[in-house]
Amino acid sequence: MFLSWIERHPRLINAIKDSVDRFGVQYAAARTRAKCDIFDELEEKLNTIFFNSHTVIFNSVGAAHLAVLPVLGSGELPGYSISKKGIKWIVDKTTHASIQILRGILEQFGSFERVSFSDQELINDALKKCRAEGKTPILISDSLGSMGGSNNVVELTKLVKEFEGYFYVDDAHGTSIIGKHGCGYTLHKLGEFSENLILLSSLSKAFGSHGGAASFNNSQTVSTIKKYALNYIFSGPPSLPGIAACVASANIHLSSEITELQAKLKENIQFFDSSVFNVEVKEKTSPIRTIHIGCETEAINTSANLQIQGFLATAAMYPTVPKSQSIVRVAISAAHSKEELKRFADSVNALSKALRGETVC
Repeated sequence: MFLSWIERHPRLINAIKDSVDRFGVQYAAARTRAKCDIFDELEEKLNTIFFNSHTVIFNSVGAAHLAVLPVLGSGELPGYSISKKGIKWIVDKTTHASIQILRGILEQFGSFERVSFSDQELINDALKKCRAEGKTPILISDSLGSMGGSNNVVELTKLVKEFEGYFYVDDAHGTSIIGKHGCGYTLHKLGEFSENLILLSSLSKAFGSHGGAASFNNSQTVSTIKKYALNYIFSGPPSLPGIAACVASANIHLSSEITELQAKLKENIQFFDSSVFNVEVKEKTSPIRTIHIGCETEAINTSANLQIQGFLATAAMYPTVPKSQSIVRVAISAAHSKEELKRFADSVNALSKALRGETVC
């Protein structure tokens, strides 16, 4: 996905084969009891990629949320002190469902308020209210949204620091696509790993393999997560072949090859944008584009029609987007050729003409 040639890279494929020969399909023991050396190897490489941070790896970004957020909310996470009056979760309304689903768990530690982070006044009001209550604010949002939008990670990091709070950012759709060593959208924008930042990164999208990572500014944080995060202690570890592929991908990230792939992705995005009309561009850096359809049935039919022509562009509808505002989601990759992008753009333009005006279910 996005830099998808990486997932077919010979280094990753050979790493998986070698890992199966070395370890078997899986080493089914909790990492608190015993673990293979490639876990430490990967975390060390990710520390370098993510601006000399301190990183823990999980089966997925969703698993990382479930591990990190309760420990953060408890006030026991080193480097992230919490007011004696507790915390307040301030969550962007468009934040990924893997966080929204945890609301019941998070409310065991503090109040949970959903705010549109596109409205600066609403965020300020929530932070001021939090200060008046004497609580520690924790802003939670995606960096790049799964439907193509973005948040101003620089301003959000600065703003919550003024209120002595923390910014917990899901950079899953920003990982690898931009920045030195593929550090991702958030760190590329910030230019440093801020002391009040907690960064979540995906190893299974543009990174090309399997899993998720949580990175912190404080070195003691990692040992606390590994001791007290329940799904690190008790759940099965990430797939060993997947971790081996992650190590191979990390080596690519730490080489000049990642820069070449990022440049190809950027070139493809710009080419597609110059070739289509009536396609929404919410964030130029993001490889995600959307075609507004409206009617859910029509969105499904449109996606199916494109598939018949040889293009996979999935329909997104409620509850991913508001009711009657369905879209067709386009994901551009570094692996696409100009010819493929041109054929797809021509199909999208023809589609846009056919759908001009509101579609009615």
